Amino acid sequence: MLSIVFVALGMTSFAQTQLSENQSKTVMTTLTEAATAMQTLQCRFVQQKTSSMLAEPTVSEGTMHYASPDRLRWEYTSPYAFALIVDGEKIVRVADGKAEELDAKSGRMYQGLVNVILGSASGKNLFGATMFDIVLFDDGDFWKVDMTPKRRDMKRMFSQLVFRFDKKTNTISRVEMKDAGGDQTEIRFEGIVLNEMIDKQIFNK
Repeated sequence: MLSIVFVALGMTSFAQTQLSENQSKTVMTTLTEAATAMQTLQCRFVQQKTSSMLAEPTVSEGTMHYASPDRLRWEYTSPYAFALIVDGEKIVRVADGKAEELDAKSGRMYQGLVNVILGSASGKNLFGATMFDIVLFDDGDFWKVDMTPKRRDMKRMFSQLVFRFDKKTNTISRVEMKDAGGDQTEIRFEGIVLNEMIDKQIFNK
């Protein structure tokens, strides 16, 4: 039994190795360049939220459409229908077939999610040294990026963000968001399609 434990620990440490400062800079540059060069991204996602207030994790599914530089449709299709449509600074919420443009105060609760998704897709401010303490790991088939917020406004939303990027495509594969209260949300991206034309109607109300 002990030998199995030691082998498992050894495999874990091998699969996730912290990168040196120079290696980290190289990987961050590669990921940022790949995101900046991306014109569109379409995919499905599965979101799982774990909370001390819930007996079991809640699972939601949906689709994401992104068009450079800052257009996004983040749509839940199960177990409920709900969408956020982002066009620059404007955020529109669509629920029960009704569209509502959010003001700054109303949109604040969604801004954290929007910033995370747009950042991972577009590369904008994703690795901003003024916003996060960043540690990179070689995690087998993925680059794992641990990001701890430094700014007060970000700390109010998240205690840590963890990104995993597919090494083959340099695109986002999974995001883990841990909030200050201990709740955790994991989003897995599946069936990613890059740089194919997206109907402009997708970003309309």
